[in-house]
This record gives sequence, structure tokens and C-alpha cells, in this order.
Amino acid sequence: MTNNRIYSASQREELFLRADGKCQICNEQISINNFHADHIIPYCSGGKTILDNGQALCPKCNLQKSSLLNLDFSSRLPAGWTLRTWQEEFVNKGFRSILQQLNKSPQEIEAFMLYAFPASGKTLASLLIAALLLDKGLIEKIIVFVPTDYLRTQMVGDGEDIGLHLDGKDYRTDEKFDGIVTTYQMLGSKCKDTGRFHKAELLRKVCKDFKTLVIADECHHIGERNSWGEAFTHACGLSVARLMTSGTYFRTDGQRLPWTRYRRRKIDLSPPHAYAYGYGMNEFNDSLCALKDHVATDIIFHPWDGIVTFSIKERNIQTGELWEQEFKLKMSENIDTKYPCEFDEQGQRIVDNRRLRKILKRKRRLHCIECGTLKYPYGTEYVREQLIAANKQLNECRKFHPWAGGLIICQNIRHADAVAKALKKWTNEEAEVIHSESGNNRTIEKFKKNTTPSRKKWLCAVGKISEGVNIKFLRVCVYLTPIQAPLKWTQIVGRILRVEKGLPWERQTAHFFQYDDGIELVENENGERVPESVNIKLYAETLWEEKLSTQPVLDGTRESRREINGDGAPIVDITSEGISAVGFNKEKIYAGERIANKEVEKFAAMSAKSGWPEVTLAKLFKDIGEEEIRKILEISN
Repeated sequence: MTNNRIYSASQREELFLRADGKCQICNEQISINNFHADHIIPYCSGGKTILDNGQALCPKCNLQKSSLLNLDFSSRLPAGWTLRTWQEEFVNKGFRSILQQLNKSPQEIEAFMLYAFPASGKTLASLLIAALLLDKGLIEKIIVFVPTDYLRTQMVGDGEDIGLHLDGKDYRTDEKFDGIVTTYQMLGSKCKDTGRFHKAELLRKVCKDFKTLVIADECHHIGERNSWGEAFTHACGLSVARLMTSGTYFRTDGQRLPWTRYRRRKIDLSPPHAYAYGYGMNEFNDSLCALKDHVATDIIFHPWDGIVTFSIKERNIQTGELWEQEFKLKMSENIDTKYPCEFDEQGQRIVDNRRLRKILKRKRRLHCIECGTLKYPYGTEYVREQLIAANKQLNECRKFHPWAGGLIICQNIRHADAVAKALKKWTNEEAEVIHSESGNNRTIEKFKKNTTPSRKKWLCAVGKISEGVNIKFLRVCVYLTPIQAPLKWTQIVGRILRVEKGLPWERQTAHFFQYDDGIELVENENGERVPESVNIKLYAETLWEEKLSTQPVLDGTRESRREINGDGAPIVDITSEGISAVGFNKEKIYAGERIANKEVEKFAAMSAKSGWPEVTLAKLFKDIGEEEIRKILEISN
């Protein structure tokens, strides 16, 4: 009978060859007859007897590894704190991966990649690995990179919670501090006199002088500027341990992150050097997820369709020729099929509408959410109706969650200020406006700590709330930005999916209002162009696909854009003017289905009594019947 716990003779030979006859921890010579074929993830912890989970160790290191893998978190966690199951599983796997690579050369070390859905607790988990490595003497210093100054301050505080003393100001490495917290932007700054990345040089010296763990929080930012990626790789190239974390595991610009494995143009989250904890079950983790564990709330999408009328003017700067046309488009309309290219019998393109389609898609979104302009000082009718509907929904949430808040994501600073005024005009509700010109991070902290019903209900924000900001009582979000990048959308959704203790999970359902834009012709596996969901419409449906398995490039702020020819001279000036934008919502997206509002409204009385959303009750009624619903509500109450 085969013992699946023991590596076969051929597997042992392969592990020996992969290790080049050296112990993969201490780098000492080993012989083919006297080495241990070790499971990176122990067999008793579910590790498989496969080559990707194996390593060649000398007997001494294998015995020492057993004691090092005995992880005790208790001394680091504050009284009353416990780790979630996924956090404990990640800490064990991440620690083992780092331990396995400590004695490799810097060029050989792979980063351990953590993908954890927003609000699930990745900061605590990643800092805990750092604390354990320090406690066991495996590292001497920690460097943490974060996207913003607000998160830099927050990371220092999170470190203090578990006894880590991190310097968030001056890059100090004396005995008082366990490490440094800095931002990607600071890292990419250059000395004016020398042109060198002076901050990166300072951090490289830290990595040279001390055995250092690097943590890249929201690591996708490394690729946002060429200088940031270059400076990061230079600064951290001598580190002995590397941990990358993100709330989303994909980038859309094709840039690759350093020390990271890829598969099919996405980051490879398969073991042993990665861990995934998504909203729902996924291909990398089919046992734990945020929705199942009630780490994230349930969510209902409110897709808003509408009719947008606008004109486009295009003037050729060289010839003076002017072209103008008016367009009337539904938000849900497929522009690809409405304005196709035309071909002759030989297949040659005789009418090329590709550029027009691209312009129309962008302008349709921009004029739909227009607010603060001379024509629409308080927003289009589309904006007005959506703000009124979202505020009504927030008031419904507040019946069972009295201090619940709402978030409106806007296009730019001017737009955010205008939307706040529009909210006041149409709902008589004040909003805190959060952007680079509205004040400092104390505004966010003040809002976050105020859990009284008298607090302002709404935040209007541009970018400061998009990632890492932990305001657990946000329950309603209005998406009034043309940004289509999946990374940004997922981060924004994550702001309203956090769970508050002391409230029934079913009464914390989140509501997301977004325009119903996103049907295009997409090439399928057979090379055929077929209508499919794209952009934010696709992202919402993908999130629901994960749930079912369980049970931008920044847009410019200018309204005018110029096309450039090969030598950099503008040849066409494109302007547009909104004429009207009417919005309407006829359905809600829940559990992967679009449910008509008229069906949902039947459950208003039951919702008012139970605190469960009407659409949830409508879906349950369809699936299990009224009698079973009443039994469930009796148990939960």
C-alpha cells in the first residue's frame, strides 16, 4: 500500500536536483542519501506530497524547522482578541514560505502574496507575521509601504496594537523602533541635485544593515508610476523576506509586480507562496471566504438606467473643419451594435466607428453624472433622482442601524463639492466632503468615531476613502464617477462591506447605486464578437458569481480632450455638451438575479418589521416560500 505522506524515490531525486545539492534553509551541502524531503506546508496541516510543496533540507534544519513552526500568537494579541480562521491559516502558511526562503540569495526570494477582500483584516494578519519573525530572531527590521499618509498613520497605530513600534516619520532604525512605515510616493521622490531616489537609498541601506522584512500593502500601487516600481525594487532588493498584500489581485495595465508569479496575466495565488481570501469562494480557496464567515456584509446592487442626450463637437485645428452631432443614448444601450463599422464585399472597412464608440462611451458616463456646471449646478435629473433614492434607502437602513452612514464617490474635487450642495438641495442632508482641499485626515477620524444618529449621514469623497479607510457603519454607496478600473471599483465596494459587532449580520446589508453601463461586443473563445457585460456591470456580476459559489487608469477631469498626431501636435479638438440626463431604476441585482422593483415592493411591511431588506425577502420567497421565510425570521429574532 502506498504511503502518500512519504515522497517517492523519483520525487526525492527531483527535490535534490532542484536544490542543487544544498539545504534550502542553511545552504550547506547535502548528499542524495542523507537529506530530508520536507513538506513546506506540513502534511498534518493539509500539505500535499507533491514537488511544489517539497524542499530538500539537511537533518539539522528539518528538526529546527519543527520548533520554529510552533507559532504562539497569544503574547502579541491584545486581551480579548482572537484571530479569524483565515488569518490563522494565512499566518501559518506565510510564515512557512518566508522561513523556507530566508537563506536564499536576494535574487531568488519570491514574495508571499496575500489577497484578502477589503475589510477582512489583512493588516493585522500581515503585521502579526512580522511580529512572529522578530520574536524568533529571523528578522531584525520591518519596512511597510502604504499608499497614503492617512494609512501611514493608521499602520503605525495598528502596529502598536500588537506591540510593534514603527516609525512613520523619520526612517529611524535605532533600538526604539522595530521598523519603518512609508508611502510609495515618498519612495519615488528624487533628490533635485543628484537625481537619485534618496529615500530608496536610505531604505536600501536598512536592508543592507539589517535582516529586513518588506511588506508592500496594496502592492498594486508599485506599478502606478514607473519611478515607484524602480525605486521599490532598488530599495528592497537586499531584503531577506517579502510580503505583498492587496484587496484585489489584478492589475489592468499589464505591468508586473516584482518577485511575484503570474498565470494567464493575473497574479498566481496558488500555494505555497500565496493565499487568497475572497468575497466568495474562488479557485484558490474553496473553504473560507469573507461572505461565508460574515466578515463582509451581504450586498444589493441598484443599477440605474437612464437616457442621456448630449452633443459632440469636433474641430480640425489644421483645416478649421467643424463636425457636430447630437446623440441620445440609454445607459444600458450597447454602443458597439448601435454604431458598428461597415465593410465592403472584400472585407475592407469603409466606415470606421471605433473611435466614435470610444468617445460616446466616455461622454455618456460624464454627462449622466454632470453636476456643478452652469447648466446643472445641482446635477442632472439622473443625479437628483439617484441621490433622493439613495438617501431614502439610507433612512431605511437607519431604522435598524441608527448611525449608519452613506458614501458618494465623485469624479473630482469640484464635482464632490457640487454633489454635496445637490444632496443638501434635494434631500436637506448635509455631507462631509473629503478630498485634498477639504481639510485633513482628522475629518475622516471625527466622522469615523461619531456613532450617534445626529452625525452627518453622508460622506462625499474623491479618492481618500477608496482604500484602507475603516468606517464600519457605511451602508450605502452612490457611484458618481466615470472610473471603470476594476481595482478602484472593488476598493470602493469594500468600503461598505465592513461588519459592525453587536448588530445582527442580516441587518447590515449594503446597498450600491451605480449606472447600468456595460454591454459591449467582446470576442469569445471562438473568435466571435458577442454581447457581454463589461466594466462596472461585469464587476458586480462577478462578485455575485463568487457569492453563488458560496451558497482607472484615473479619468481626466477636463471636459475637453485633444487627439495628438505623431509629432505631438494637436490635430483635433473634441468638446461635448450635456443636454439632458434622465435616470430610472426598475430592478435590483441580488444573488445574481435582477428582480423587478414591483416584486420587491410587496415585502415592504415584512421588511419594516424584521429589518431584512425587501429584495432579500423577495428572493427567499421565490426560492423557499412564505412559510419557510417566517420560520427563519422567528429564529433570527
